[in-house]
Amino acid sequence: MNYPVILKILSMLFAIMALAFSLCAGVSVFYYSESPLEGEALPAWISIVALSILLAFAFFLPSRTASGKLFKKEAMCIVGTGWVLASLLGTVPYVMILDVSFADAFFESSSGLTTTGASVFGDFSDFPRSLMFWRCLSHWIGGLGVVMFFVAILSFLGSDGRILYSRETSADSGGGVETERIQSIALKIIGLYLSISAICAISFKLCSMTWYDAICHMFSTVSTGGFSVYENSISHYDNLAVYWVVALFMFIGGVGFSTIIFLASGKFHRAMQNTELKVYVGILLLSGFSMAIFVYADPDNSKTLWETITHSIFNSVSVMTTTGFMSEDYQKWPPITHSVFLALMIIGGCSGSTSGGIKVSRLILAYALCKNHLEKSFRPRVVRPVKINGKIVGEKEAADALSYIVMYSLIALASIQILSFLEPNLKLSESISATLTLIGNAGPGFDRVGPAENYGFMNGASKIFLGVLMIMGRLEFYAILALFMPSLWKKFQ
Repeated sequence: MNYPVILKILSMLFAIMALAFSLCAGVSVFYYSESPLEGEALPAWISIVALSILLAFAFFLPSRTASGKLFKKEAMCIVGTGWVLASLLGTVPYVMILDVSFADAFFESSSGLTTTGASVFGDFSDFPRSLMFWRCLSHWIGGLGVVMFFVAILSFLGSDGRILYSRETSADSGGGVETERIQSIALKIIGLYLSISAICAISFKLCSMTWYDAICHMFSTVSTGGFSVYENSISHYDNLAVYWVVALFMFIGGVGFSTIIFLASGKFHRAMQNTELKVYVGILLLSGFSMAIFVYADPDNSKTLWETITHSIFNSVSVMTTTGFMSEDYQKWPPITHSVFLALMIIGGCSGSTSGGIKVSRLILAYALCKNHLEKSFRPRVVRPVKINGKIVGEKEAADALSYIVMYSLIALASIQILSFLEPNLKLSESISATLTLIGNAGPGFDRVGPAENYGFMNGASKIFLGVLMIMGRLEFYAILALFMPSLWKKFQ
């Protein structure tokens, strides 16, 4: 294990966090004269920035001359440890400014950086604007992935950056980018992320949001996070135009980066050949319009057909992209829609996107493999290769996808039992939906953890456990689970 290289890269993590906290301090200065809450927040932000810089130097100074090849074990360690350290450092603003417990702060910090959007807070009256800005900004940082910044910035990694990139992101289904230099890919994705963010913020401003609201909601939307500056989320605006614009950018956030790059560069035929994109759009349209039918037919529904379609499409996109915004409390909809939402939060968005969940690409591959094996059950001599996007899927790719689905299922089952043990009074629907939505980084579940509720009623142990669960889900388990394997820390490569 090359510990100096690990420390050097992790020092960049603290530098990025220091920069983010500095922006929050700037927001505190801007609103200092308007809000008495900022009078207490600003000294805290200055202390937090100083702490982050000290940690950056503490990690950098002993490793400033570090060199050597980066192996997969170092990459796993950097990603897993990096996300845990970032989540721990992210707790400091909540503890210092709100004086809440570590469990509450860790849950909120993990939810922000993993773009989950679940919260333990139901009342924002004690939140200074600078802290609300940090909640949303943490989404934006986590959406792209701190490690992506490492790959783009740290030139000493060279070609080894590909290892970090593969550990931080899901398998990219778009094709075509694997032949480019990894730093070029990372910079291109960061540029795309910044461009979408700018367009999104301007679009929100044109929808009559203030600049503060527009920027905060942009952070949460393009990262498919879900934190809002209002307790009733996007429903605060009660504006159909706002719902459609937010839904559009949530949809974009659920599309793989490589597909967006093809579209942005005019290679529409390449993007349209992407099976995952077609299935993603198909699932959203089918679920959105089918739920609109059920909701519109409900005797308790008082909305027009267009309003019903808008809310159905919005909430379908929000849940499938694992954003978690709410235009209306869908728990009040007919029960048949709840099963659809549960399926959407499990599936998630496209691979290579900021969304969570199992990912559409794995669903497609699992279906194709099952269909192939079903045919072999009565035609054993048939040799029919499985193809995705017109390309034959190798045995390793198939094994990786299936092993992830199995691991997801086993961890979900175990987590449901652990959460039920920690919270004996939880309903079955609450323990199941809370576990699945937090593993998939979707945010809201059902009943007391529904879209209009929060996780504040749970005890401290449950909140810490769920915080770790969110981090595991964000990193698709491997990078966190590997930290607990002794063989990872042995000296041999």
